[in-house]
Order: sequence, then structure tokens, then C-alpha cells
Amino acid sequence: MLIIESIKLALSSIWAHKTRSVLTMLGLIIGITAVVMLMSLGEGVKNDVKKTVGGLGTNIAFVLSGNIKIDGSGGAGGGISNPANLISGDILKRTDVDEIKKLQGVKTAAAMTLVPGNVKKGNTLASATVAGVDVDFKEVLTGLNLENGRFLDNSDNSKNVIIIGSSVKNTLFGSSEALGQKINVGKEEFEVTGYLSKPKSSGALGGSELDSLALMPFDTAKKFNDNQDKILRIGVKISDNFDTKTIVKSIEDNMLLRHSKDDFSVFTQEDILNSLSTILNMLTLFISAIAAISLVVGGVGIMNIMLVSVTERTREIGLRKAIGATDAAILLQFLIESIIISLLGGAISLVVVQIGNEFVKKYAGITPQITTFAWVLAIGVSVLVGIVFGLAPAIRASRKNPIEALRYE
Repeated sequence: MLIIESIKLALSSIWAHKTRSVLTMLGLIIGITAVVMLMSLGEGVKNDVKKTVGGLGTNIAFVLSGNIKIDGSGGAGGGISNPANLISGDILKRTDVDEIKKLQGVKTAAAMTLVPGNVKKGNTLASATVAGVDVDFKEVLTGLNLENGRFLDNSDNSKNVIIIGSSVKNTLFGSSEALGQKINVGKEEFEVTGYLSKPKSSGALGGSELDSLALMPFDTAKKFNDNQDKILRIGVKISDNFDTKTIVKSIEDNMLLRHSKDDFSVFTQEDILNSLSTILNMLTLFISAIAAISLVVGGVGIMNIMLVSVTERTREIGLRKAIGATDAAILLQFLIESIIISLLGGAISLVVVQIGNEFVKKYAGITPQITTFAWVLAIGVSVLVGIVFGLAPAIRASRKNPIEALRYE
């Protein structure tokens, strides 16, 4: 009964000072909203990436120039030993592709090189990443889904044919049919033999990158690179029923027969996912630390208002004590009032997060996910702030002398 009565008194006091109570909650609302929204965004991005990895397959590996530790763990061989290798097309060779194909457990391997030059039709310029790829590249990057036309095949070697992503197609042709039409890459004219459908997922493993691709045969791309291979990456499709980590180790050992450990890196889709998760977790921690300042400010605001409330209600405290209220009852009354203010702030924060997430979903293409942990964290932090910053005013109220309190003007 004491707790119920304290809740009634607390709600009555909050309602009597609505504006003051809302302003008191602002710092808390900002802090909790920042933390929970960032957590939900991070979870949404991770879920999108997991779906993309699942679509691309976990049995895909890539060999890149440069010794890169994408998990950022550092240590021996960590980081980028030679940054120049990242943009060098002279490290990886056609021999590497051929030797990797021979390894047990490797279904196929395909090279990719970047092509300098703008993609345009007439005076219309499209934002595109132009690459030359082996015909088996479609086996490596299964997110390449054709909306119309055909993929590159062996008959296309050295021909000026090209496949374009959906955003490139829309920029250059709009709603018109692109198949069989001519576009220019640099000064060379190409025939569009196919265009990709819009990717279902977005982000580092599929979305905008696939959307803005323009792919030509690898041998054709050599014309743009002084007839050199200039391989920037090798995609590897691992056969079913083979352990991906074991095959990756075989690829690394094979590459070391021809290169130093600083020349190349081998990583999988799972490595990308783990790296992204690490980055998102660190970002969440960093923003949470900043948001904690807002929580402290909000907590101090609650404490100040509660101290003011104790002073304003000195005669009320004296009267209650005079008719038998104990110190514990007074302490509980003011502590519960502080907790309720904090809980209301937490509840408002969750509403703000839901509204914010809808905007993100609509305009950013990310579907934020509020986990059970985020809900519990929001409520738990609210209660904790209410207790920590409401305890001192509650103790002060409980220790007031009833005779002096009744004399207070």
C-alpha cells in the first residue's frame, strides 16, 4: 500500500508541474535515444550484411594486393604493410589465377581489373565502376543477376561488349531498352549485351557497388591498361563439402610460393562480416560514451528539480511526518517520483527511436532492429538514473525535522 500511495503522490506532483517535468527529462531522452537508435541501426546493418553474405555464399574468397588485416587486430603482419600494394596492379599475375584453379577444393577462380575512363552515351555521363573480368566471375559474385541479356562468355574475349548495372542503365537509357545499344568507355565504343537487375540488398557486399558496375571482358580491359593484366583481385569459388578456412590456408600457402606475405591478402565474406561487426560495435561504444554525458546531464537535471521540489514541499513533508509518516515513507515517495520521471523519459525515448527508425527505413534503405537487450537497456538505464540522482534529494526530504518543516514559509 505504501508503494501504491507513493506512486499516486508522485504522478500527482509530476502532473502538477508538467512543463518542468518534461524539460527535466530532455537530457535523459537525448541520451537514451542516441544509444538505442545507434544500437538498432547497427543491428539493422549487420542483419542486412548477413543476408547479403548468405546470398553471395560463404564459400567465396578473394585474393587482394597488399597485406591487409581487415579485422584491425594489428600484430605481426597486421595493418597494411605496404599501402602502395593496394593500388598496384603489378602484384597479382595470371599465373596466380591458373595455379589457384588447380588447388583441390577450388571450383573456379576469376581475375578482375579496374578500367580507367568515363561511361557515357552521347553527352550523358554515368557514375560507374568499370572493371574487366574473367567469364567465371559470375560464379564468384553470385549477386550479379541479369535483368535482360546475357553474361560474358568465352566468345566475347577481346570484344567491345559490356554489361551494366541498373543505375548505369537508368542514367544512360532511362526507361528505354538498353540491350544492343552503344555506349562509350573513354574513347572506345561498346555494345550493351546485358544489364543487371537492381540488387535486393545494400551496403558493402552487394548494393550500390553492384548497381553501378560496368563489366567488360578481361582481355578487352587490357587495352586500357597498356596491354598489361594489372589484376587487382582474384575471386575464388570453393567447392561444396570443402572447409572454407582449410582452402583459404591452401590458397595462402600456394601464393607464398611466388610472393612474399606482404604482397597479398586472402579473406572471405565471413571475414568482412566480422570486421563490419567489430567496427559497428566500436562505433556504438564510442557514441554511447558520448551519450552517457547526456545521461549524466539529464540525471543532474532530475536531481536539481527534485531538490527544488523538496524545498517547495517542506511544509507538506512536515505535515505528513506530524500525522505519522516515517522517514522511510518520505524517502520512498521522493525516490519513486524520481524513478517515474526517468521511466517516462525512457518511454518517450523509445517512441522517438521508433519514429526515427521509420524515417531511416524509408529514406536510407536500412531496416533498424531494436533488440530485446536495447529495450531492457533503455528501461534499466532509466531506473538506474532515477535511483542514483534521486536518492540524495529523497534522503534530504526524509531527514527534515517535522517541527521546523511546519514552520517553513
